Amino acid sequence: MNGKKRWGILGTGRIARTFCGMLNRLEQAEVRAVGSRSLETAEAFGREYGIQNRYGSYEDFVRDEETDIIYVATPIGSHYENVKLCLEAGKHVLCEKALTRKAAEAEELYAFAWEKQLFLMEAMWSKCHPVFQKLMQWKREGAFGEIQGVDARFYTAAGRSHRLYKDRNQGGTLYDLSIYPLTYACALLGYEPAQITARAAQGGDNVDVMETIQLLYENGAFASLTGGLACDRQMSLYIHGTKGRVLIEKEYFHKAEHVTLMDWENRPIETFDGAFQENGYEYEALEAMDCIAGGRLESALVPPEETLGVLRLLEKCEQQFGFR
Repeated sequence: MNGKKRWGILGTGRIARTFCGMLNRLEQAEVRAVGSRSLETAEAFGREYGIQNRYGSYEDFVRDEETDIIYVATPIGSHYENVKLCLEAGKHVLCEKALTRKAAEAEELYAFAWEKQLFLMEAMWSKCHPVFQKLMQWKREGAFGEIQGVDARFYTAAGRSHRLYKDRNQGGTLYDLSIYPLTYACALLGYEPAQITARAAQGGDNVDVMETIQLLYENGAFASLTGGLACDRQMSLYIHGTKGRVLIEKEYFHKAEHVTLMDWENRPIETFDGAFQENGYEYEALEAMDCIAGGRLESALVPPEETLGVLRLLEKCEQQFGFR
């Protein structure tokens, strides 16, 4: 990578703080600007993270001449307009998941980025993690044999004051939590199931607060996926293959740092240690910077066609929920 990449942070919430703190520890990166709807908020964020250029409007922020790439960390319902604003200003973009609420919006943004020769990637951090990449390697090499089923769940501890319960602009639990089980299932089984069935419990600001998703494939494989707001955090992933199996439950699967492939006698076939260098967000940042340095407009780890495949399935789930 040639020189440091200069970052701008759009948004000042929890995820922005986590990501920015990590960037400040990467020698390949330098955070130059932060943008918020409030100058007071941008000033406070800038002081905390040592960012010199602070803006109280997104429009002024994207015109900052000292940034190469912008990390969009705003609510999901704002992603489309925020990403488009960044691209119009000639900035490369790494946008938090889900990239948009509609696949058509994401298609438009990818086409626009390509037209302007700018890099655009959904910040699905798990797909850049060493453990996820090891799972994909085992799949390619046939270590699982035929993958017959995937079971994944993602519940977070929450009450009625939780942001996903109160604010539709956040996308509900489907776009914020259950997107993880769906992403893993699609990566392992495919992005075009023969059948999808989804049901959800409704709460708060007319949002889904718990859902179940069933994917059925032509070859008989299936995925059973659940997620939502619960009394406690529950996150697990089970991959059932004819030759090998994986169960991740001692760690949260979407940020696991260790994984063991087991045979059918529960003997370890291979154990992999993928300990993070920082907090796990470094991998998507490094991928984005490597792509930009290499003149690549798309990531091979989080390619547009896979992001779009998941978004199309999320839309189908939401349509079946029937209450939005």
